[in-house]
Amino acid sequence: MVTSTGHTSPVTPDNEAESAAIRASYQRFPAWTQHLWTWITGKALPGQQPLIRLTPVTYLLCDLLALAVGIGPAWWIVAGGLSWWWLLLPPCWVLSTSAARVCSTVIAHHAIHARFTHKIHRDRMIHQVLSTLVCTDDADQYYEDHINLHHRKETFATIADPTIQHLLQLRFRPGMTERALWRRLAVVIVSPKFHGEFLYTRFAQNLWRCANYRKLMGAGYLAVVFGLVAWQGTWLEFTLAVLVPLVPVYHIVALLEFLSEHAWFKAKDLRLSGRAFHVSHSWGRFSGDPVPEPGLPLGAALRAWARWTLRMLFYHLPSRITVVPGDLAQHDFHHRRPSTSEWVRAGYARQSDIDAGHPKWPAYTDVWGLGNSIGKVFEILANEQPTEWGLSGEKRRSKAAVVEVRRAG
Repeated sequence: MVTSTGHTSPVTPDNEAESAAIRASYQRFPAWTQHLWTWITGKALPGQQPLIRLTPVTYLLCDLLALAVGIGPAWWIVAGGLSWWWLLLPPCWVLSTSAARVCSTVIAHHAIHARFTHKIHRDRMIHQVLSTLVCTDDADQYYEDHINLHHRKETFATIADPTIQHLLQLRFRPGMTERALWRRLAVVIVSPKFHGEFLYTRFAQNLWRCANYRKLMGAGYLAVVFGLVAWQGTWLEFTLAVLVPLVPVYHIVALLEFLSEHAWFKAKDLRLSGRAFHVSHSWGRFSGDPVPEPGLPLGAALRAWARWTLRMLFYHLPSRITVVPGDLAQHDFHHRRPSTSEWVRAGYARQSDIDAGHPKWPAYTDVWGLGNSIGKVFEILANEQPTEWGLSGEKRRSKAAVVEVRRAG
């Protein structure tokens, strides 16, 4: 919905036509650009089909190429001390972070669902290799947290869901005001404690909280990487080209993705079926503002187009590339179709499901703008009471109590 200030408010199932109208406004651009706008916004046009049909293998190769293109030029810029070329480091970081996130939260994620080769053991090993590459959750722990807890209808978006536990640990709590939640987010993303604990967890899942063969994979890989850097004395290049995008920037966009992903802490309506409950806690996260309307006076048109361009370049596009890359923009489609092979073209598949009337499922929810998605979660948090989640005042439920709830679930 477009407000009087030009912002878009969250779009609900009751006004899906308004979401479609936002995407339709991009048809002011030439037809040959429409696949680009589908990729940028994350939302396809009705009836639109993919221009290129990637396979999981070609999708992976493209992502590894993107990772190399992000890290390689950044390394070259730092090594060469190329003065003003350093201005290109942030775009390189954006690309490297995006590729690492796609590697772990898109490709490895679907591999754990056995949607890469459709062979469970082979896909598990693909997950192990990719998660070793970017130093994230090993397959066994990820399967437990994601398949057995997050996707399970009894524990999805409950106190037993690992993401809710993580948000509680970061002190995003039911009953806080929306302003306090936004302040908390601003504090967390610059907190050394947050980044230190996140990095510690990543090392733990690669080096000691995993199977022995995975410990060898993680230790061997990190030993080779750090050994080569020490041997060549390229610590500055390694820090600025690799560590910056793959550690602090990665942590920040991961947190933003968690906070915008589902209706965390929304009270469970016992009248809803499992499918309806998943839908009530999920939405599409699309990136873009409506294209300025034609016929505006010259001055108003210039202001509208300047604002639209700046927001697309410095807000919507970076959030699409880093926070909701790949099929994360259509994560609600994944919860409806976790076993689909269409994840490599999820934007088109989701729209095809809408075109078909989303059979046997409730209507989709669309939210435009990352800030609106996070704001939707914060609004839910602000309206929930701590006592309804087994919390008292500012004290978080103890780890032992959480374990008991997980066992009971």
